[in-house]
Amino acid sequence: MMAVSSNQISLKQDNYSERRNARAPDFNLIQLDPREVIEGVMIDEGYQSEDAPSAGSMREHCPYCSGVQLQLILRYKFVKRSHLFCNSCTRCYDALYPDGTSALALGAMSLA
Repeated sequence: MMAVSSNQISLKQDNYSERRNARAPDFNLIQLDPREVIEGVMIDEGYQSEDAPSAGSMREHCPYCSGVQLQLILRYKFVKRSHLFCNSCTRCYDALYPDGTSALALGAMSLA
């Protein structure tokens, strides 16, 4: 049996508290042209493409739709670029760090 000192437990709890209290960075959302992020065709009513599978809801909300969380869409088959998508207004966004780099491009991965 292994004994753990109270100092080690206290250090671990402090590390967890620091991570829990650390605030996630604020992103700037920029709207993207859907033709740049997903394959499709332009029709009179707008841009038409296949439905892309969502990897889940994000904490960011659509700037145009009240309280609608954006969906993360990863590169997969006909999706050209990872992006955030609003199911309500069908707008596409990129999330930029304050320095202007894309948060989605850094962790982008292809599922194809």
